[in-house]
Amino acid sequence: MKREAVQNERDTIVPHQASCTDSAYSEAYIATLLKAEQATHLLRASVITRTADARRTATTCDVTDSMHQQLVLMVEWAKNLTQFLELPMNAQIALLRNFSAQHLVICAGFRSMGVQDAIWLTNDSCLHRDTPAIPDVNRVAARILDHLTQPMRCLHMDESEYVSMKAVALFDPLAKGVESYSTAIERTRQQVLCAFENHVTKVSPYREMPQRLANLLLLLPPMLAIARDLVEDVQLCKLFGLANVDSLMQELMLPEDTETINSTKTECVSISHRE
Repeated sequence: MKREAVQNERDTIVPHQASCTDSAYSEAYIATLLKAEQATHLLRASVITRTADARRTATTCDVTDSMHQQLVLMVEWAKNLTQFLELPMNAQIALLRNFSAQHLVICAGFRSMGVQDAIWLTNDSCLHRDTPAIPDVNRVAARILDHLTQPMRCLHMDESEYVSMKAVALFDPLAKGVESYSTAIERTRQQVLCAFENHVTKVSPYREMPQRLANLLLLLPPMLAIARDLVEDVQLCKLFGLANVDSLMQELMLPEDTETINSTKTECVSISHRE
């Protein structure tokens, strides 16, 4: 690569890193992510139509219901982010499809920090590590508990860090279908990373913990790997009729075609007008 090309690539990133030294800016940026998260909390009551008894053992139906609910909440969260709304609809859908399974995984991991050896689902049921009735899902559940929930607990991850990591995963410039908008998406990701770094190293009460920033970022690779396993499980469930894979799950998680893309546009617009 020519020297000029390298410099041009740096120039797309470096100007936005200057704000990393501005704690007030970084915390204000994270506040916008938290505000979007709060919007999902407000919507949650209307989305969840089937709430389990407090932390009872989840059934297959509970698992699929919870996945649907979380996908609806994901769309709500994303459409409350200004940088997301500035992108055209096709790019928005591409980011959501790329992020959907990761969203399910990181939400399950973070939500389960307060329970032992179980995934606490959105509908308040619990998917225990060794639930015999749902063997395929248990593989994913165990990996979430071992590679996400436990490290999150050990690192004392807070909600600011949680929403920041969600945003880092959402704004992926390598997502399929966003090639024309990758520069803007990368710029947003760098802004999120700056705010995240500032919070972890200067604001968090655990800022003196050795390698904490690095260890938080090291949660992203297992999150992606587990998300891919989850997509495989959903594909198998649909193929063999093992569980109810509804249209929203198919459109956001399974391989796309022209019909799927058009359906996803309709579904996302529908969710946007459900309030």
